[in-house]
Amino acid sequence: MPPQAAETRIPTSLVGSYAQPSWLLDRDKLRERFPPRVRARELWRVDPAFIEEAQDDATRLAILDQERAGLDIVTDGEMRRESYSNRFATALEGVDVDNPGTALDRSGTRTRCRASSARSPAATPSRSATPSSSSPTRAARRR
Repeated sequence: MPPQAAETRIPTSLVGSYAQPSWLLDRDKLRERFPPRVRARELWRVDPAFIEEAQDDATRLAILDQERAGLDIVTDGEMRRESYSNRFATALEGVDVDNPGTALDRSGTRTRCRASSARSPAATPSRSATPSSSSPTRAARRR
């Protein structure tokens, strides 16, 4: 190699979501339905009081796996989402995730979206339809 030639390195990363551990998400329940478009708290195997801590643990494990594999750019693995669609839709301000209406599923069938809590529409604060500034995926480059 000529002395002025530099070694070119192509950074490696994970594309897509990292598989959520089976102790965190119930894959059987997820397989029984189309991807959720609203909050699907029933898919989580962990008590709601501990879900954030469990998601943090799953994120740490995903990052460690990526580092062990030698990836240059690691992600949080998107451990906090039930599906891409609902993670995006519920990150938007102005979407009432606790009192959803009806929607067409991918087969064209009108379905009633199940509400995840008993809050009334009057108890839901009104917000503008501006996307959230925080991204569900963070990439960090190792040096």
